[in-house]
Amino acid sequence: MKTQKNGKVSDLREQKSPVSRALDILKEVYPLSGEMVLDRILKEDNPRELIRGLPHEDFFWLAKKVGDNDCLTLLELASQDQWQYLLDLEVWRKDRLNPDHAFKWLERLKQADPDGLARWLFGEGRAFAQLYFFNSIQVVIKEEDEVFKPDEDFIAFDGVFYFRVLDKRHSETIENILRAMAEYDLERYQAMLLGLAGVLPAEIEEDMYRIRNIRMAEHGFLPFDEALSVYAPLDAGTISSQEPGESAHIFTDEKKRSLVPLSPLYHAGGPNLLTETFSRITDSLLLDRIRLEFAGLCNQILSADSIVADDIEVLIKTCRKAAGYLNLTLEKLCGEDLALAGRLLRDQSLVSVFRVGFGLALKLKWEAEAWLKKSWFYARNLEFGFWGEAWGYTLTGLLENKPRFYMGLKEGEEYKDFEGLTELDTCHRLINRLRVLDRLLARLTGLYPLDETIIQSPRLTFHRLLFNFWARQLLKLEPCFSSISPAQAREFFGHIRAGKEAPPYRISEFKQKFVGDFMALDSSLEAEDAETLKETLSLVWEEFGEEYQWVSTSDLDGRFMKFIQIKS
Repeated sequence: MKTQKNGKVSDLREQKSPVSRALDILKEVYPLSGEMVLDRILKEDNPRELIRGLPHEDFFWLAKKVGDNDCLTLLELASQDQWQYLLDLEVWRKDRLNPDHAFKWLERLKQADPDGLARWLFGEGRAFAQLYFFNSIQVVIKEEDEVFKPDEDFIAFDGVFYFRVLDKRHSETIENILRAMAEYDLERYQAMLLGLAGVLPAEIEEDMYRIRNIRMAEHGFLPFDEALSVYAPLDAGTISSQEPGESAHIFTDEKKRSLVPLSPLYHAGGPNLLTETFSRITDSLLLDRIRLEFAGLCNQILSADSIVADDIEVLIKTCRKAAGYLNLTLEKLCGEDLALAGRLLRDQSLVSVFRVGFGLALKLKWEAEAWLKKSWFYARNLEFGFWGEAWGYTLTGLLENKPRFYMGLKEGEEYKDFEGLTELDTCHRLINRLRVLDRLLARLTGLYPLDETIIQSPRLTFHRLLFNFWARQLLKLEPCFSSISPAQAREFFGHIRAGKEAPPYRISEFKQKFVGDFMALDSSLEAEDAETLKETLSLVWEEFGEEYQWVSTSDLDGRFMKFIQIKS
C-alpha cells in the first residue's frame, strides 16, 4: 500500500533496502520527461539521501536525462564525489581541460550550491581552481600604504587582492564564484589568489589528468590504448565453462552493493536472449556483479570509441552496442538454451563475451574484404553504389573499421551495431549474392566487352548492365550493354507484359527465361553457388517487376529508370 502525505511518497507495504528503492525509482523515472523526473524525486521523503545514495554512474545518467541546463536541483542534492565524477567526464577533452565546458559547469554549480562549490574549490577541487583561475583572471595585490588606483575593470572584495576577468563574457559568473569563495572563507580565498603567481599550469594539468584517469579507471574508463583491447576479437572456442571467479562474490554487504550502477543494464535493449537470461537470474550477488561489469564494459567502449558522453542518447546507444555483441555471442554458443546462457554469463567476464561477439562481426568483415580485393567490380574502380542503394549501403557498413548493420532509416539512423545472428546471416547471404553476381558480370563482360563510357556513368548499377544486355538479347539487337531507344524500351516492356493492358502489370512468365539465360552463361558453378545465383537473379527479377508494375508503357522516362538505361 502506498500513501502520499504532504506531497511525499511513502510505501507502507514494506521497508525496501536503499538499493532496491533506488532501482525502483530509476525504473520509474526513466520513461518520464526531465521536468517530471525532478518532480518525482522531490516527492520523496528525503530526496537528498536518495540522490546521494545513487552510484556515480546513475547520478550522471540522471543528470543527462534531466538535461545539462535543467539539472540544478540534482546538483544541489548531490555529493561532491558525484560532482567530481560528472566533471571528470564533462570538462576534459583528451588530456586537456576544456575551458568552455569548465566554465559552464562552474556556472551551474554556483547557481545550484554556491557554498558547496566554494568548499569543493578549497578542498578536492583546489588544483582545478588554481588552473582555471590562472587562465581566467589577472590578480594585482595592493601593498600596505600604497596609493593604488586600479583600472575600472579590477575588483576587490577585501581592498587588497584585486582581480579582473580576462574574458569579458564570463565576468559576472567568475566574479560571483570568487565572491562566494571570499564569503565562505576569506583567508583561504586570499591564499588561493596569492598562490596563482606560482602556478605552473602544464604541471598542474598533467597531474590533474593523471589523478582523473585513476578515478575513471575504477569505473572502466581506461586510457585509449588500453580501452581498445575491448575490440580485440576472441575466438568462440576459447570460452569454456569454468568456476566463477572471485568477482562473483565481492558484494558482501549492502553498502558495497549500493555502489553498483543500475542504469546501464536497464538500457540494454531487447527483448532478446541476453535480456531474457538477465531476467531469469535469481542470484542477487551474480546480478550485481553483472551490473557492475556491464557498466564497466560500456565505459570502456566509450573510451575506446573516443565518444564524448554529452547526451543520454549517446549513453543508451553505447549500452545497446555492448548488449548487442553480448547477445550475439549467446545466440552463437547457446542457441535458445537459457540455462546455458546463464552459466556462460556466470562463468565468463562480460568483456570476453563481448569480444567473441565482436569477433563474429569482424570475421564477416574480413570475408567481405577478401572477396572485394579479388572482385571484378573493385578492379573496375566501381563504387559500392554499383550494387544498388540497399546492398551498397549494407556493404559500406560491413566494411567500416567497426562493422555496422544497415537498416535503412529505421529509428532515425541508417546504421546500428550488430545485435543478433539474423543480422550477421543477412550480411553473409548478401556477400554470397554479390560474389556470384560479380562472377557473372566478369564472365559476361569477358564475352562482350564493356564500353568505358558506360563504366564512367555516375548512374551505373549492376541492374542496368543485366537488363540492358537481356533486353537487347530479347529484342534481337546487337548483344552489348549499351542503352536502348525509347521505342525499343516500349517494345521490350510490351513483350514481357504479354499483352496486359492495365496495371498492375505481372511479368512472372518471363522470370524463368531471365534467370535461365544468365545461368547458362556459366555452367562451371558449384552447386551451392549455382543455387545462390539462381535465388539472386530471381530476387532481382521480382524487384524489377515491383518497380514497374504500375508504370504504363507510355509513361516510361529514361530520367527515372533505375533498371534500364534509355537513350535521351
